[in-house]
Amino acid sequence: MTVSPLLPPYDGSTTVLPGFLDFHAEHNADLTCFVYPSQDSSSTITNISFREVAEATHRIAHVLRPGRRGPEGDVVAILVHTDAIVYSALMIGIIRAGLVPLPMSPRNSSQAICNMLAKTSCHRIIAQSSLGSLVIDVQSELAQKGFSLQVDDLSTMRAGFQDLINPSHNTNKATIAEPYPTNPSGSKKEDVVFFIHSSGSTGFPKPIPFSQKFLSQWAQSDLILGAGRRGFRWGAMTLPQFHAMGIGFQIIYPIVSGQSVSLFAPQYPAPPVVPHPQNTLEVCKLTCSTALTVVPSFLETWAHSDTAIEYLRTLQAICFGGGPLSPKAGDKLVAAGVKITTAYGGTEFGAPAYTFDEDGAQDSEIKPDADWSWLRFSKKPNLRWVPQGDGTYELQILTSEAFGLAVENLPDTRGYATSDLFVPHPTRKGLWRIVGRKDDVLVLSTGEKIVPLHQEEQITANPMIMGALMFGREREQAGILIEPNPEFAIDPTDEAALAAFRNKIWPSVEEANTPAPAFARIFKEMILVTDPSKPFPRAGKGTVIRNQATALYADAIDKLYDTVAQSSDSEGIPPPTSWSTGDIEHWIVKLAASVNDGRIPSSSQSLFEQGFDSLSATFMRNRILGVLRSAEDPSLQKAVSKISPNIVFEHPSVRELATALAGIVDPTSDTSLAPGKIAADAVALVEKYTANLPLQTGQSRSTDGVVVLLTGSTGNIGSHILAALLADNRISKVYTLNRASSTSEDRLATAFRDRDLPVALLSHPKLHSLAGDLSQDNFGLEQSTYTEIINSATHIVHNAWTVNFNHPLSAFEKQIAGVRKVVDICASSPRPVKLLFTSSVGAAGGWKSDDGLVPEKPLPNPEIAALNGYAASKYVVEQILSKAAENGLNMVSLRMGQACGSRETGAWGTTEWMPILVKSSIALGCLPDIDGLVSWVPLDAIGGLYIDLLLSEQALPQLMNVVHPRPTQWKNVLSAIGEELGGHLPFVPLDAWVHKLEAYASEPTKQDLDNIPAIKLLTFFRGMATTSTSDKVAANVEAGGMPMFETIQLQRSSLTMRQIPSLDDENARVWVRYWRKRGYIQ
Repeated sequence: MTVSPLLPPYDGSTTVLPGFLDFHAEHNADLTCFVYPSQDSSSTITNISFREVAEATHRIAHVLRPGRRGPEGDVVAILVHTDAIVYSALMIGIIRAGLVPLPMSPRNSSQAICNMLAKTSCHRIIAQSSLGSLVIDVQSELAQKGFSLQVDDLSTMRAGFQDLINPSHNTNKATIAEPYPTNPSGSKKEDVVFFIHSSGSTGFPKPIPFSQKFLSQWAQSDLILGAGRRGFRWGAMTLPQFHAMGIGFQIIYPIVSGQSVSLFAPQYPAPPVVPHPQNTLEVCKLTCSTALTVVPSFLETWAHSDTAIEYLRTLQAICFGGGPLSPKAGDKLVAAGVKITTAYGGTEFGAPAYTFDEDGAQDSEIKPDADWSWLRFSKKPNLRWVPQGDGTYELQILTSEAFGLAVENLPDTRGYATSDLFVPHPTRKGLWRIVGRKDDVLVLSTGEKIVPLHQEEQITANPMIMGALMFGREREQAGILIEPNPEFAIDPTDEAALAAFRNKIWPSVEEANTPAPAFARIFKEMILVTDPSKPFPRAGKGTVIRNQATALYADAIDKLYDTVAQSSDSEGIPPPTSWSTGDIEHWIVKLAASVNDGRIPSSSQSLFEQGFDSLSATFMRNRILGVLRSAEDPSLQKAVSKISPNIVFEHPSVRELATALAGIVDPTSDTSLAPGKIAADAVALVEKYTANLPLQTGQSRSTDGVVVLLTGSTGNIGSHILAALLADNRISKVYTLNRASSTSEDRLATAFRDRDLPVALLSHPKLHSLAGDLSQDNFGLEQSTYTEIINSATHIVHNAWTVNFNHPLSAFEKQIAGVRKVVDICASSPRPVKLLFTSSVGAAGGWKSDDGLVPEKPLPNPEIAALNGYAASKYVVEQILSKAAENGLNMVSLRMGQACGSRETGAWGTTEWMPILVKSSIALGCLPDIDGLVSWVPLDAIGGLYIDLLLSEQALPQLMNVVHPRPTQWKNVLSAIGEELGGHLPFVPLDAWVHKLEAYASEPTKQDLDNIPAIKLLTFFRGMATTSTSDKVAANVEAGGMPMFETIQLQRSSLTMRQIPSLDDENARVWVRYWRKRGYIQ
């Protein structure tokens, strides 16, 4: 029969330490405090009672401070690597002796330890011989400073804790320890009970004092009391004893709740057991733990083990903290029935959040399992949420009587700024999720994140530099503020001095750039130098106060970004000897190297395959413009106006760019830009990749059901296809193949969350997420994985394709070659494999509306796809698959039209032209009035279409046009959007709307670019306006001038598309609600 413990008073009348332990030793003496595997048997356990723990602490106190002689409150540091039960007894024994323990991580440097000893006036340390070298270094450093230090070896305390680690050998069981004298003066709530040090991430670790009052508050947190009320036996064996979580679970929890804690078997005097996922579960099972607390990495491991999951499901709770758990692992565990919960807190401020649902909580306050990563905060702390301007909020906790703090650091009031950044739950009020740390991370406007400290440290190592501070939050690229040492200070307004200083420190910047990701590179133009009259604001310890320094130079930073687009410094590279293609090519090689970390590019390969990104392309174009502007030849100066903003994207190789520039300077030369050239190149690629097409060889039928390999599953269309595949029980297995990424395991979950798709689907056992590339041998996979896919796949859905309308056709050849490789694989498979390729209506974009509807068949004339390289690449693949189908292969091209937001959620990615048009219209104060029809297909319907085709047993046509069979008037769609926006935006003709856009695009500010993202798509909207005002556009023509498409084959092959209703007002309204919910529009 389970005995409920009598609980100590929580009203402050009894100290937590050692008072609560003494309470249990009197009232719950024989109840278990600690339990661990027996040393004599692998199948039995040892129970250590509260009485035994209390007696051990009395013995230790006698050894430490006999007779309670000497001053009260001296600090005693603990620098040992030993068992949790020994550490716990030692901590409490020190407190019982009227001393103040300072537990230290053995991983601290000697300098850090000396710093903490000095700050706490600690002259005594308990250590171990195994850490002798560290202790010797500490003693040596302190001796040089005249700081005395007494070192006691842990072995001198062994008599105190011997009965805890080897109770079976205790021959004096009946002997009761002599009680240690109590403090005659009693205890005050302000008295420091112990110190816990911070992590030291921003300098030396800081010792944080825990007073009796703060400890009492911490002991009554939901993490402690909530678990106690549930009667948990925590498995706390993995936690470090010197850490707040270790002390909280291994010491505070049992003495507050009267419940027990499971630990590893003690090994003293040998080193303690090293925790790993396997031995943790073994001990949990043996000791009958009912709950478990671990670091996230263990959960990541267990998420891949069915056996581990089966056991974890039996536990009442698994609490993790100290770092993030990947959404994929968390969602998988929760979907399998594992009850995980997040612990949030800090040494400086305690535990302000609920770990469990509050007792008696209303249904609206109960957190769904799917929201495992979200936190609900207690009503006790006085929280202040400080918006950061990017949808995140810093949590600050203000001091109150109900919730005190160990540290206060706010400048305006008493309280603590946690520097933790949170976002609110999009639909559940009161739930928050932590997303990062303030100041530590720079988030660019591209979404890329830079951790700047490493680069700053490397650059500051230059003796000319006193301080370095990277900036770039919400910008396209990062820059750096440099504070010179006084003897190297310059006037930053002196251009010559600035250039000279940049050149001198440039080797250090290049060195810092080398290990950094491409998006974090610092260009020479992005170096700002501080004014000697405005030094960096610094904290007392000398570190730069990032926010204050950035604010101090905000005007200079804004000015730099305003002018960087006009940067034309060619880094001393002379212009080409002549403007012939050959000389230009030689010159561009040098220019490219100057903006790409000195890497000499291949002339024939795309620069973007050699390290270029959009920032590199911007600097490249600007340097070309600078040379042309400074030329004496008027014809070269005039050529500036002909340089497209996207010239590097349109001609991505050195050779193509040289040819294009030669043609601009001398229009009589062949620039290879004409549609006829694109069409000819398309024909050549078709011929190249249809040579020796294979015949279908496999004839056997699959016995494993429908097994799908899906590429491109993280985009708008791909994520909805994947959701449909996972939700349909008729699909047996799904392999996803996405490009390799440092965060590849989270990309699917992120894609699903962004589109309001059920993330729990990603935990389905039939999903196998892989990182690879179709164009590589074996798809870039291990041979065994590749063989498994080839032998089991019945369908390949090839949905991955680079979407860039600026790239020439040649830039897509690598992907076209990948398609041919897939065709060969389909032909050689032991069973017929059906390939569904996501093409584009752009492959028929040049179709003449006068010729009627675009038919559902491959089109022979390549000029209809010669609008741009992207469209032409899709045309080429359509032709390859058509010819492969003639050899008996199951090849289907799906000529995809515009996909719009899901009918249920409205999810429509905000990087697409339609959401951009709507957001920009709000800022412009008007909506465009556009004639014509829209045949957009909701994303959820596209998912249904693919299910229909994958499960179809009939022969499918070679090509289908995926557009809405029942188009809607464009004006109806925009009217509904306008009404949902409030009905205050007037309609103006599209060309007038574009004129307004052009006015802002001439000299846009950062705010303009944020509020009117259509500025970046000005060329696209100009084209739409030109087409819409031509005679071609009528009521029966697609808005924007695109031709209309036949859908007979589509409807015949898909029930979803046969039955889909026309888009209505509610569809449009749901899109707007989604954009609002995401914070994209107000």
